[in-house]
Amino acid sequence: MTKVPPLSETETQHEGYGLVLSRAARFITRIYNRHLADVSLTASQYGILTSISSAEPVALRELADILVIERSALLRMVQPLLAAGFLLASADPGNRKRLQYRLADEGRRNLEHASKCVQAAEAEIEQLLGRTQIREIHDKALLIANVPGEETKPIVQVV
Repeated sequence: MTKVPPLSETETQHEGYGLVLSRAARFITRIYNRHLADVSLTASQYGILTSISSAEPVALRELADILVIERSALLRMVQPLLAAGFLLASADPGNRKRLQYRLADEGRRNLEHASKCVQAAEAEIEQLLGRTQIREIHDKALLIANVPGEETKPIVQVV
């Protein structure tokens, strides 16, 4: 298989923020996925399990808000975790039509093992980018990730 050479600074200087950030996210996600393959999880699935662990029991709508993802996409991601026995779903006592999710014992065990894989991935990322630089990127990305409700604002306002 032929390796594709990296794009030069000249070739990438006209890329918009979205494209650059998406490429960077895919690069980082590949590292996490490679390490998490040992526990049969993806980075996205690890994020779901971690978020549920912190907020359980949690309804799909609230989990989607936490993860900033569409509910339909999240549901497709949750289903394999249910099938694998990592998650349990039960009716919300306040609204019987709504499901709440929590970690199953197997999910807790897998999350514990996955956390070690994530630590190894983060060590690799720090080695590639430098600890100080990745901390700066992390802190700046948090500013974007924590902007409340930005994803729900209309792109074009009608006056």
